Amino acid sequence: MEDFKLNLLNLDEKEITDYILSLGMKKFYGKQIFNWLHGKLIRNINDMSNISLKDREMLFEKTYIPLFNLMDHKVSKIDGTEKFLFKLEDGNTIETVLLKHKTRNTLCVSTQVGCPVKCAFCATGASGFERNLDVHEIINQVYTIERRLRNKGESVNNIVFMGMGEPLLNLNNLMKAIILLSHENGLNISKRKITISTSGIVPGIEKLLEEKLPVELAISLHAVFNEKRDQLIPINKRFPLEDLFTVLKEYQRITNRRITFEYILIKEFNVSDTDANVLADFMHEFDHTLNLIPYNPVVENDFERPSQKKIEKFYNILKNDRKVNVVIRGEKGTDIDGACGQLRQRNAR
Repeated sequence: MEDFKLNLLNLDEKEITDYILSLGMKKFYGKQIFNWLHGKLIRNINDMSNISLKDREMLFEKTYIPLFNLMDHKVSKIDGTEKFLFKLEDGNTIETVLLKHKTRNTLCVSTQVGCPVKCAFCATGASGFERNLDVHEIINQVYTIERRLRNKGESVNNIVFMGMGEPLLNLNNLMKAIILLSHENGLNISKRKITISTSGIVPGIEKLLEEKLPVELAISLHAVFNEKRDQLIPINKRFPLEDLFTVLKEYQRITNRRITFEYILIKEFNVSDTDANVLADFMHEFDHTLNLIPYNPVVENDFERPSQKKIEKFYNILKNDRKVNVVIRGEKGTDIDGACGQLRQRNAR
């Protein structure tokens, strides 16, 4: 049984070294084992060819490397987006999305099973919250898909924690996962190529500042009036726009990093001229990029997508009248349940 075995993917290089020393192995094996796990991405302890057979047998007896069970895999015929549904050891499922671009591959990674934030427009929140993902469950999404890409001579270039869950509500596991993913003896993905998307968990943003983790930040804004944002993102009642504004000003002052803002466009809700102008005022307080996202119906509610004419008017007020750095974000994977949570819901049904 694997229950009593140590999960190697949860350990950083020091923890691996300390553990193998406790087993009587050579200290330099720690760095080698870490590289086998996080750089070469091996799945089997017996593949560690520079570790003695005797020590491999001991590792096999006392530890294991967890693997993902791929339940479903969809590839978009429109844009090549790939969506993966993975089954975890406890039977829960999570989604990971590979976004294909001409010169890079971006992986959208989950941090929780379900999501406790329950945004009104989100399929993940509608399915409820089960638990946080462990460190190995976060990084194994990347490693599983990186192996597939390497077989084609490609690799993961960017990581966005925009999948299922609110990353900043699983902050300790998330930060350790980022350290492992960016480790020079592992995949060595630059922290500048890693983005954390949050609904605005103020203490989590403060913690990122304390830890001096130089990742990119994306904010799910979606409304610039508290009464509207409360309806879309209930956690806004705990961390209202005034508090979010204050912590983001501090974040930008200390990091000097551009912040990405996401704004979903919902018919007759947040697309008035007033909404556009107050949004522009908010944006001008930051070095920013603003992504407009026309609403894509994924859950049972009364929200609708605005007309194309209304979308263009809202965009033009921001872009041309108010000089906001704004783009209308193209949809990806619309033919394969592209929005997070959809594939998981469909399989659950």
